[in-house]
Amino acid sequence: MNQTETIMGIKPMNTGKVKIIKRYQNRKLYDTQQSCYVTLDDIAKMIRTNEEVMVIDNKSKSDITAATLTQIIFEAEKKASQYAPLFTLREIIQNGNGSISSFLAKLGAFPMDYMTKQAQMAAAAAERASTEDLKQNLEQRVASAAARVAADSTAKVAAEKATILPGMTDDDTPNLPNPNNNFNN
Repeated sequence: MNQTETIMGIKPMNTGKVKIIKRYQNRKLYDTQQSCYVTLDDIAKMIRTNEEVMVIDNKSKSDITAATLTQIIFEAEKKASQYAPLFTLREIIQNGNGSISSFLAKLGAFPMDYMTKQAQMAAAAAERASTEDLKQNLEQRVASAAARVAADSTAKVAAEKATILPGMTDDDTPNLPNPNNNFNN
């Protein structure tokens, strides 16, 4: 451990394999390594045993580890018998806009470039999601247009076939009486 980790009481992360947890739309968490559903308490136990955990939103494929760990902290705080002092909570709201992360960043708890990198990563993720949405929208529109063209050409062929009398070919044109010929008699 380096001096900063010792002062802050942080244990270095295990350099082993990262355990991937998928979070589904129904908010269930699935451990892909153990092939079973887990709870926030299970993830907290994994972290306490120094396992490296990454939580991924199954639909968007975005990394939601920080949000999940924040949720674990929030749930633990709700169960705690003793809360942080009111002046500290007020300070977080006043100087961190209610965000513990912003408050800790202002105190210098993060490396200088951490918040900038986080903002850049969030912007890049949002751009990727936007690009993916545009791509899916375009693909749906192309498929819809192709279906309409196919339906139109099918209807055209059916209409052409309906104009041909049974037993006749396209080259056989029926001789229809000319209404003007009747007056010449």
